[in-house]
Amino acid sequence: MEKKIIIFLFMFLMYFTLNSVNTYASTDDYNSFVEIIMNEGKLLSNFTAKEYEELYAKITNRKMLGYVVYVENNNVDATYVSNTLYSIENNSDSNVTYQIDVVVETNNKTTFKASGGLNGKISGKKGDNIKADIGGECGIDYSTAETESRTETQKLDVIVEAHSRCVIYLTGNLSVTNGVTKYYYFWIETYKGGFEIVTLKNQYTRIEKAKI
Repeated sequence: MEKKIIIFLFMFLMYFTLNSVNTYASTDDYNSFVEIIMNEGKLLSNFTAKEYEELYAKITNRKMLGYVVYVENNNVDATYVSNTLYSIENNSDSNVTYQIDVVVETNNKTTFKASGGLNGKISGKKGDNIKADIGGECGIDYSTAETESRTETQKLDVIVEAHSRCVIYLTGNLSVTNGVTKYYYFWIETYKGGFEIVTLKNQYTRIEKAKI
């Protein structure tokens, strides 16, 4: 008798655990995303050493003081896949319905990434000023790019059919601007590096199902 009661309580708790789920989906920066698919071009992390040198060679003018920028990909639209929120398998012969609340926070977050000699400079005290200067050269107001924020709750009623798998994950859109830059001090090149500015536009959940 006690064994039956324990089994019943276990099944009862499992029902409420699986059928009433509240998941918080934070806005991660793009470095942690599983995949980014650009409409054209590629991310800074995929540039080869040879490509870097070819891009540096396209910077032909000099400045008395400041950055000279060459933009390889200018505000290119892209889609991304972030983290998996929930993965469900239904091995039974009946359909199961899950009620899931997903809290999605979107900050229009802008992330700045650098390589080469530029990487060490943006980690210092003047890093934000450098990012703003390079962003300005690209037509991006980096200093105000993170001001908008919104949070919404998406209520999902998900039916997982018999003998199928359901995966719920975060996806969305962003824009990518990248290239290379050289810094000049009295017309003398002092350091150079690659840069990438990625702005998150939106974030939402997607559901995919497959038979198992």
